[in-house]
Amino acid sequence: MPLELSEKRPIIKSPIISCSRRTDIPAFLMGWVIKTIEMGYVDVTNPFNRKQISRISLKPEDVKCWVWWSKNFGEWIKSYENNTNLFNSYKGHSFQFTINSPSELEKNVNISLEDRFKQLEWLIKEFGLLAVNFRFDPIILYKKHNSNKILSNLDKFEYIIKNVSAFGLKEMIFSFATIYSKVKTRMHARGYIPIDPSFEKKREILNNIMEICNKYDINMKACCQPDLLEIEGIEQAHCIDAYRIEKIVGEQIPKIKDTGQRNNCGCFKSKDIGGYSGIFRCRHNCAYCYASPAKR
Repeated sequence: MPLELSEKRPIIKSPIISCSRRTDIPAFLMGWVIKTIEMGYVDVTNPFNRKQISRISLKPEDVKCWVWWSKNFGEWIKSYENNTNLFNSYKGHSFQFTINSPSELEKNVNISLEDRFKQLEWLIKEFGLLAVNFRFDPIILYKKHNSNKILSNLDKFEYIIKNVSAFGLKEMIFSFATIYSKVKTRMHARGYIPIDPSFEKKREILNNIMEICNKYDINMKACCQPDLLEIEGIEQAHCIDAYRIEKIVGEQIPKIKDTGQRNNCGCFKSKDIGGYSGIFRCRHNCAYCYASPAKR
């Protein structure tokens, strides 16, 4: 509902809207997205200071490109097909599509690899290769309680790379999971012990998967992990890339580093309209999640 006159806030305009690093909005909240677009703005609470609320314009004259982040674009595609004119009132859409190996750590990602490949193909056909980034993120090593066997989510890696490359994509954005204390606590509660590998172990893993990526002509780009750039063949990721978005929308985009992200983030400035709490708690509920997954 609109705020009372005394509570009105100044409108912040951003040519790039991120939706969202904080939760999987395309998978679960497309109804909310449509409503906010129709309102022309969205109020976003600072997750680190709940008293700070920003009103972000969503008007097509202010927003040049949406950047969508998801593990399942099924609901997004349905919403687009049902509201094509609404979505096409914006000059561009860009997609960060995470496709990891099916894993016990992602039990609620209830969609097959094959269906995700169909979504990927649809997005590429509709919006072009330039608009789609493929992510294998994060790579994670772990053990189960009462076992010394080291497990990972890399078992379907080559199968995924083979299929992704068949659509013409040439890049993979990746990172190793950051083992925050809340991640460690959650994983222990679920019967898993996360492993934070040494740099040399990471190098060994990356050299192995680089052979696969080279086989399928895929470049590897590290997200927010500058130490990995020492490894030959690993480049810096720019997930939200103003230069790339310029080509998508056909007009100039400001080249401003996003200082609201981690220091080693390569992204250009955008406004993220997601959150971690309330309706935004992610229902994927992945064990390694750095955010605040919903309890199911």
